[in-house]
Amino acid sequence: MTTSYFDKYPRGWFVVAYSHELQPNEVKSLEYFGQRLVAFRDSQGEVAILDAYCAHLGADMGVGGSVEDDCLRCPFHAWKYDRNGACVEVPYANKIPTKAKVRSWPVQERNDLVFVWHDPEQKSPDYDIPIIEEYSGDSWLPWSSNQLIIKTHPREVVENVADKAHFPIVHNTHVDRFENVYDQHMATQITEGVAYPRGGGKDEFSLRATYYGPGYQITHMQGVIPSMYFQAHTPIDFNTLELRFGVSLKKFGDGSKASRFAGQYVDNLTLGYHEDVAIWENKRYVDRPALCDGDGPVGKLRKWYRQFYEPRQ
Repeated sequence: MTTSYFDKYPRGWFVVAYSHELQPNEVKSLEYFGQRLVAFRDSQGEVAILDAYCAHLGADMGVGGSVEDDCLRCPFHAWKYDRNGACVEVPYANKIPTKAKVRSWPVQERNDLVFVWHDPEQKSPDYDIPIIEEYSGDSWLPWSSNQLIIKTHPREVVENVADKAHFPIVHNTHVDRFENVYDQHMATQITEGVAYPRGGGKDEFSLRATYYGPGYQITHMQGVIPSMYFQAHTPIDFNTLELRFGVSLKKFGDGSKASRFAGQYVDNLTLGYHEDVAIWENKRYVDRPALCDGDGPVGKLRKWYRQFYEPRQ
């Protein structure tokens, strides 16, 4: 097996914004998958994502574009596009050119995150992002979050699902139980152990972390404080990604103490990610690694992950 299939971006749902970053009638410039995109939220609250460059003379509509009548107005010659990417108005023309259209990307908004569907074949999505029932209620806090730009390929982040041996060495975490379950577009890690945060203390925990596709993971963890957190990584180019992560805790009291704990949790997560980043940004990918019996199921993980680079049957 070679790594040639990594010469394209994977198929799946990827986070490109937090919901609060797109207010009604706002425009947001995006750069992912080696492309310029533009997102806007219409008056009904629906998010649309289009290719950024106007079909006319190539202006970037994410820079100076505006929302009018639930459509996107180009800042250069005022051509107007609907959420499906069709040009619906050219102010100074009697007839709209048949080629006046830009690509519209499938969008889902779940759990206060905006997802875009990327598929090199431009086919329709073949799975959905689940709504987290706990988070959609009133008993859990909004995400306390952070994000990093990392110079690595997303496969390095995903391999943590199977990499049992790195936890005690890199993260000072003792692992008592470690399992992986692979089911279609989902990859789940089940772990029990004891974490020793760099800031001090001890946390006996059990967690279930599931990837839904190649770029979004939800973890439910039982420890000193029950928590859930998300991890989302989206390729900017072939060797750069944007990593977002956030924590939600179940409310207790007036919620202020839980909010402080969530902030500390994010700080600890950030430290943990930086420990990984120091490895990710300075390693090379070994296509046929020399694995031992103490490693996790790296081969199974790689087989699961490869499906998002292969054409659909």
